[in-house]
Amino acid sequence: MKLHTLLSKGVIAVALVGTAGTVLAHTAWLEPAGGDGQYRVVFGGHEGKTEPYAASKVGAVSAFATNGAALAVERRDTAEGVQLQVGGKAAVLLMRFDNGIWSKPDGGRSVNKPMNEVAGATSGVHAMKYHKTIAQWTDSATRAWGQPFELVPVEPLQPQAGVPLKLRVLVDGKPAAGIKLAIDEDAPGVTSDAEGLASIVPSAGFNKIWAGQRTEVKGDPRYTTVSIEYILSFQVPPSR
Repeated sequence: MKLHTLLSKGVIAVALVGTAGTVLAHTAWLEPAGGDGQYRVVFGGHEGKTEPYAASKVGAVSAFATNGAALAVERRDTAEGVQLQVGGKAAVLLMRFDNGIWSKPDGGRSVNKPMNEVAGATSGVHAMKYHKTIAQWTDSATRAWGQPFELVPVEPLQPQAGVPLKLRVLVDGKPAAGIKLAIDEDAPGVTSDAEGLASIVPSAGFNKIWAGQRTEVKGDPRYTTVSIEYILSFQVPPSR
């Protein structure tokens, strides 16, 4: 699904996030879960905490080999969250997570329902999460996989701790300027340039690069804003 299809109703005005902390501060990503090809879906991130989630919010999960061939993904919805088994050695994994619409009455708390179902609601946010895991650094790492909002490394080389990693931000497949990126959702971050490029300095271990965008929507009774949050994750070896 392209981003513009989410915003097809009414007049829209784009508002790019000023800092990572200004968004909903909840993201979704995949983490290795033990054996070969095993992953689990994780949701949360605010103040480093994870939270339970409804399995129905986890949309399509895809896995691809280094040559771009699709790999089978077996999914299990458990009480502890969604568990995945990839049939083969994945180079790239993609995920879509729809956290639903959160509406807020004036002076009240947000409710996970559309505005037209919440009495007195004055604002509503449709919170979409997208994710990419790069498990192998080959040419597949620099490929754009068609996510509505996507971070794409410019080089296929394994990132090194303390060395800037150049990324390109794509919205509907096109370079996007003015998008905030950060080493995590609570960090100050950097902003993509006119070519959609920005550099982030990774650290040793498991990295989760955050990016996000908020778009105001007019004329839709269900919500007033679409929030996109994105996590690009990968492992970085210790410095020698």
